[in-house]
Amino acid sequence: MGIKPNLPYPKDDYVKLLKDFYADINGKESFDQIKNWQSEKWSATVHCSRGSVLEKAGFAQVNLVGGIINEHPTDISLFQTLAYHANPKVPGFIIMTNMSASETLGNILTLYIDLLIQDVKPHDEEKKLFSDALKTICEKHGHNLEEHKAMLAGGRILGGSGAECGLLNFFEEKDVPFLDDLIKGVLPVYKSIIEMKNNETPLEEDFEKMNKSRARLIEWIILEDYGTKVARENGVLSEAIEAYGFPPVVKY
Repeated sequence: MGIKPNLPYPKDDYVKLLKDFYADINGKESFDQIKNWQSEKWSATVHCSRGSVLEKAGFAQVNLVGGIINEHPTDISLFQTLAYHANPKVPGFIIMTNMSASETLGNILTLYIDLLIQDVKPHDEEKKLFSDALKTICEKHGHNLEEHKAMLAGGRILGGSGAECGLLNFFEEKDVPFLDDLIKGVLPVYKSIIEMKNNETPLEEDFEKMNKSRARLIEWIILEDYGTKVARENGVLSEAIEAYGFPPVVKY
């Protein structure tokens, strides 16, 4: 995959995990050609599935070696996926997880999992199903979901599209088994949500709201997302982020 820091997380097998997951939903033939970028200190590999169910489901490995974050030399390894359902009445999906290593701060792991609301509706049933699954996994590992979702409050994340029913927090290396269970455990839950809502018929106003939500999301990624800020400061090309993270179509 090109340049890569010597970090044990995120796991390389997440690539196969997500490829199998999206192939099961969109079909094995739904994937674009793999895209790769590389420089002296960073690399990115992007996979993208496009189909009639998930209009776009991108996922990427991005690695930075000898980068600078908050004025400190830092290595970072990131795995991220964003899925956009073709039906605005069905939520999208995001997983972002990374591990950073610096002499100043040591090793820090981050995990963000959530639904992405496209039509500005409450979606209480889907949110509860999602949260209940995460809560069960948290309790199994002796964690409290409410503590891990406190950083989601406020409505700003993902440009207001974040459902705030998932979690976002920092973790230690000893928590890798816990994070692994969360990532693997939430995928079938999202598939169940798709199956539950996929046949709902959207109205024209639902598509209009989706277009506005996607436009706000792009603005947030460009202007407010901390990960984009770090990438920009270390020379990571914006087209790599666009390839997996941006919505498939934006209309104003």
